[in-house]
Amino acid sequence: DRARELDASRVVLCSLDTMRTAHRLYERLGFRRLPERDCEPAPGVALIAYELPA
Repeated sequence: DRARELDASRVVLCSLDTMRTAHRLYERLGFRRLPERDCEPAPGVALIAYELPA
């Protein structure tokens, strides 16, 4: 709702790669993976990205 209020075209979130249960929830909610946005902001901290079009 907040993204729509701001006229955002999408919502992007990052999650620890080990949070498999959360990833399934995101996918059920309509998020899709954005592997090109995956990152490692600190050594040993791997994040994977998801997006939801607004």
